[in-house]
Amino acid sequence: MPELPEVETVRRQLAGVLVGKTFAVVERLEAGMLRDCGPEQVRDGLPGRCVEEVDRLGKFLVIRLSGGFFLTVHLGMTGQLLVGPDEDGRGEGALRPPGIQAEEDRHRRFLFVLADDDGRRLRLEFRDMRKFGRLHLTAGAPAPRLRDLGPDAWRGSWDREYLARRLRGRTAPLKAFLLDQRHLAGIGNIYADEILWWTELSPLRPSGSLSDEEIARLATEIPLRLGEGVRLLGCSLSDFVDIEGRPGTFQRWLRAYGRHGQICSRCGGVLQRALVGGRGTAYCPGCQR
Repeated sequence: MPELPEVETVRRQLAGVLVGKTFAVVERLEAGMLRDCGPEQVRDGLPGRCVEEVDRLGKFLVIRLSGGFFLTVHLGMTGQLLVGPDEDGRGEGALRPPGIQAEEDRHRRFLFVLADDDGRRLRLEFRDMRKFGRLHLTAGAPAPRLRDLGPDAWRGSWDREYLARRLRGRTAPLKAFLLDQRHLAGIGNIYADEILWWTELSPLRPSGSLSDEEIARLATEIPLRLGEGVRLLGCSLSDFVDIEGRPGTFQRWLRAYGRHGQICSRCGGVLQRALVGGRGTAYCPGCQR
C-alpha cells in the first residue's frame, strides 16, 4: 500500500503539472470507488473547475479546486495516478508507462481530461487493480474522513511531548500504535518496520512502556525515515509507480521490512517475523528491545 513517502512523491509531481489546469471532461469513472458523492455529481460538478493546489495529509491527496471544491484521493493498496498528454484530443488513448501492458488497461477506473488556457490537454488516469482506492468530491472542505486523522507524520505539528502524551498508558504493541492513523497520519507497514529498526525498539513492546529517551529517539526517527522515503521517491515492492510509471528506490535500502530470515545488518542476528495487529512484521530480537 502506498504510504506517506509514495503519496508525497505523487503529490509533488501532480502539483507540477496540474496546478492551473482545468478539468474539461470526465471520460470514465468507477462508481463503486466514489465516496461523499455520486457519479452525476462528478460528471456535472468537476468540469470547469481549475486546480488551485495539490496538498496531502498522511496517505491522502487533497486537490483544491476553484469554487471551494476538493477532490480527495486515497490510492488504496494498488492505486496508481498516471499523467500524460492527450495527443488524440479525445482522452481515449491508453497511457502505458514502462511495464504497463495493453491488457492492464482494464484496471483504469477513472479518466479525466484537463486543459490549460492555451487549450493544451492532458490525461489524468487512476488505475487500481483491486479497486480499494477511493475518490471523494466535496464542497467546502476535504473528505470528512480526514477529520479523524492525527497530524501528518512527516511535516505535521507534533513533537516529542505530543508523542509522549499519546503513548502514555497504552498497552497495544508499539507497531500497532504507529499504524493507527489517529495518532500520526501516513505511517504504514513498511515504514513502521523501518522506523522501529532504526530506533532499536521492538514492535512487540507495549506502547506505554517507552522511556523518555526512547520516545525522543522515536520522535526523531519518524520524520527522518519518512523523509528518506520521500528523497528516494518511494518504495516500489509491487505496484507503486510515480505519475510517469517509474518505480521508487527506497526498497534498495530496507533494513527490516520483508527481510525476516535474513541477517541483521546492525548486530548480525537473524531477523524474525511476527504478526502485530494482523500485519506481518520483521524485526531483530537481538538489537530491537
